[in-house]
Amino acid sequence: MQMLSMIVFLVMSLMASIAMLFMSSIFWVWVMTDVGTLFLIPFLSAETRPKKSWFTGVATYFVIQFFGSVMILGGIILDWAIEAADWSSAMMCFGFALKLGMVPLHFWVSRSFVYFHYGGIFIVGAGQKVFVVACVPLFSDVPLCAYAYYFMAVGSMIYGPIAMFNAIAVKSFLAYSSVTHTGFLVIGSFFGLHIVYAYSFIYCVSMAFLVFMLWSGDCKFMKNLGSELPGYYKTGFVCIAMSFSGFPPFLDFCTKFVILQLSMEQDSTITMVAILTSSLINLIVWVWVLFIATSSEVKEPGFLSGTTGQNVLNMSCIIWNLFMGAGFSMLY
Repeated sequence: MQMLSMIVFLVMSLMASIAMLFMSSIFWVWVMTDVGTLFLIPFLSAETRPKKSWFTGVATYFVIQFFGSVMILGGIILDWAIEAADWSSAMMCFGFALKLGMVPLHFWVSRSFVYFHYGGIFIVGAGQKVFVVACVPLFSDVPLCAYAYYFMAVGSMIYGPIAMFNAIAVKSFLAYSSVTHTGFLVIGSFFGLHIVYAYSFIYCVSMAFLVFMLWSGDCKFMKNLGSELPGYYKTGFVCIAMSFSGFPPFLDFCTKFVILQLSMEQDSTITMVAILTSSLINLIVWVWVLFIATSSEVKEPGFLSGTTGQNVLNMSCIIWNLFMGAGFSMLY
């Protein structure tokens, strides 16, 4: 019954998020964002294995989302009442950046993720963010806000990998990875929503594989990753790690290369430097993770030693990360 309620509230939240994409008014975008967040609370607080600490993460997440919503609504009302476009955009920019956890407003992300279950990490860190990013206005009417939003995205791209390298807990590592990809998503939105949708789809599928594998081993600390990760998922995990590290021709390399190529076409030097810097640090981080994951004793026998379902999932992960990169490159 508990699992059924989690699924029901999750589906309702996704429906509200999808509805955002069809809203022409920022007010209704705000309404759907909050409705989706409210439906997520029961999903995030539901634990198949109850823990006393779940409330810490959910409460932090909910308070931050509420405060961000207040700022967005305040900006909308200000624009309606006195048509103060500058102050209205500033408040909405702050509110959306806070809800997305962009640098320097990322302080809540790791604090929340550490206490979430892995399903909550996937939904908050990947699934929900992509809908919000696609609906955020780029504040083109107020250059100061547009530049602030842009530089927060650049800061997220660079800071995320640095924080990942210092993460002790696996869930903290995923939190800062989410900050990094949020920056890439926002930068992609400056080049067009089709980039956001393509990047979002690829990121969500890759994260689904990664989170499921980590959940299967109940992985807690980065130093124990090699012993906690099930052996029959090791090959798939290696493919995900190589993809996120940016090795060609893996999938994540292709998505970031497309954004880099668009930046070069528009002579956006800062974006190019940020992407290359972030990618270099990210490469070092994921090579470190690969070393940890492969140098420790495995928890289970090796490749194709799991059940049929586990082997299919592992092979699907390998195919997705290794061969879909070529398909994405042909599209762009």
